[in-house]
Amino acid sequence: MEREEYLISAIVPVYNVEEWLERCVNSLLGQTYHNLEIILVDDGSTDGSPALCDRYAEREERVRVIHKQNGGLSSARNAGVEAATGDYVTFIDSDDWLEGNTYEYAVSLLKERQADVVQYNYVMVRDEGPVSQPKEKIEVFHGKDVLQYYMESTTKTGSYSVCRCLFPASALKPLRFREGKINEDVDYKYKALEKCHTLVNTNQYQYHYFQKGQSLSTGGLKEKDMDLYEAAEELWKLTREETYGSIARLGRVKVARTAFSLLSKIAYYGIQEESLDPKQLIPKLTKEHRKNLRILLFSPMPVSRKILSILFAINFSMTKGLLGFVKKLR
Repeated sequence: MEREEYLISAIVPVYNVEEWLERCVNSLLGQTYHNLEIILVDDGSTDGSPALCDRYAEREERVRVIHKQNGGLSSARNAGVEAATGDYVTFIDSDDWLEGNTYEYAVSLLKERQADVVQYNYVMVRDEGPVSQPKEKIEVFHGKDVLQYYMESTTKTGSYSVCRCLFPASALKPLRFREGKINEDVDYKYKALEKCHTLVNTNQYQYHYFQKGQSLSTGGLKEKDMDLYEAAEELWKLTREETYGSIARLGRVKVARTAFSLLSKIAYYGIQEESLDPKQLIPKLTKEHRKNLRILLFSPMPVSRKILSILFAINFSMTKGLLGFVKKLR
C-alpha cells in the first residue's frame, strides 16, 4: 500500500445521536486509508452520546473527543476545525456514513490530478444496503473555474454540503461557520473554495446521507428555515463584484431562488411551527417568487424545477395538490 503521507482530520459534530453514532464512527475507523484523526465534538448531548464518544477515545488512539456546551452544528464544526492538526480536513454528520475506501480514493485523486480539494458524490439512503455506482466520471477545475463550477453545480442540484469535500486545512483554518444558523454551508464552502487552486470532482457515491423521518431537510417549515435568506445574502455579498464567468449572476440567482425553495418545502412537507401563519407567509412568498420568476427561468436550474417554479407562480394550492398526488403514485 502507498505510504499515507497526509493526515486527514475527520470532524464529527455529535448531539443526541446515540442510536446512529456507532455506524458513523465505525465507517471512519474501517477506512482503507488509516492516517486519520477522528475528532468527535460532543455539543452538549444529553443522551448516551458523550459516554460513547469517550469509550471510542479510550480504545482507539485515532479518536479525540471535545466536550462543549451546546452551540449548534456550526459551533461544533468550528471547534473541530480549531482542534484539527491534519493536512486535510473533512466533515461527516453523525448519522451519516462513508464507503470503506472514501479517503483512500479521495487522496489518490488529489495526487493523480495534482489538486488541493476533492469533492465526491453523495446518495440519500434509508438503510445500509449496497449502492450501485455509476460509471466513473472525473472533472478537474482550475483557478476561478473552481468557483464557477461551484455556483453552476449547486444552482442545478441545490447541494452546498461541506461533507462532500476533502479540504486543505490551510483553507479552513482562517474561516468560521456562522453560528446559530442553518444553511451555513452555502457561503462557508464558497470562501473555502476561494482559497483553493484546483478542484477534482467525482461522480462516485462515497457519502451516505441518512434520511430518517423528519430531518432538518425533510421536516415541515420552521422559523430556522428562514435563515436561508441570510445564507443567500451572504453568498451574494461574496459574488456580486466577481467579473469572472457568470459567478455574480449565479449569486443573484441564489437570492432569487430563496422564496421558491421555501415554497417547495411547504408544498412537500407543510409548516411545522405554529408561529408561521400560512395565510400570511404563503402569499408573501408567492409574491416574492413571482417577482423573481424571470431570473429563475433564465438560470441553469433543471427544467423540472423551472416548470415547478411556473406552477407556483400560477397557483400555490393547485401545485401543492398536484405534488401530493404525484407522491402517492410513487
